[in-house]
Amino acid sequence: MNITQNLELKRRIIELAQRKATGTPCELAKKLNVSKRNLYRVLRDLKDEEEIEYSRHRKTYYLKYV
Repeated sequence: MNITQNLELKRRIIELAQRKATGTPCELAKKLNVSKRNLYRVLRDLKDEEEIEYSRHRKTYYLKYV
């Protein structure tokens, strides 16, 4: 995955997280048409930047500071 694809994937994840519509990691990978492995790499980066967290109760990712 190149830098442009990585940034586009981050943008799409953030967009879905704003609406709390990501679903589980497996569902999100399918929505974005990427492997779970690539998805987890991008999510790790977003978590390191302290932008995103996962709610087990809601089964979705959400932005921490919205």
